[in-house]
Amino acid sequence: MVRFSIQVALLLWVALYAWKKGGRPERHVALVLLGMLLANVIYAGIVGNWTDYRVMPWFRVVLDIVGFAFILGIALRADRWWPLCVSGVQLQAILAHVLRAIDASLPPLVYAIMERWPFWIAVVLTGLGTYLHARQESTASRN
Repeated sequence: MVRFSIQVALLLWVALYAWKKGGRPERHVALVLLGMLLANVIYAGIVGNWTDYRVMPWFRVVLDIVGFAFILGIALRADRWWPLCVSGVQLQAILAHVLRAIDASLPPLVYAIMERWPFWIAVVLTGLGTYLHARQESTASRN
């Protein structure tokens, strides 16, 4: 639960930072990531538990695919490099589900790491992209 609290705090900080200092792509990707987190929390509240990685978590599969589609759409319209990286790490989460579907003997811990870590990386990349955009805007306004 500590990791989840850290993840929520980091995502909220990045989303607020993106909203204040970022452009459209930064705000939109942060919004998608927040939506994915919120959907997962609501689903866990309805079901009564977090994802059980001993079985295929179909809700998370759909959530990752929808998140990937939105982020890829943002990346294709943006004039920045980092949204493509975020969509790439989101694709890694989808590939973790595909690997799990192909090989049911994949240990649950390995599957959980393969499916969860891309979200952490996406949050960090969104923060980095926002920082770089804000720095570029401040440099451009000085010149």
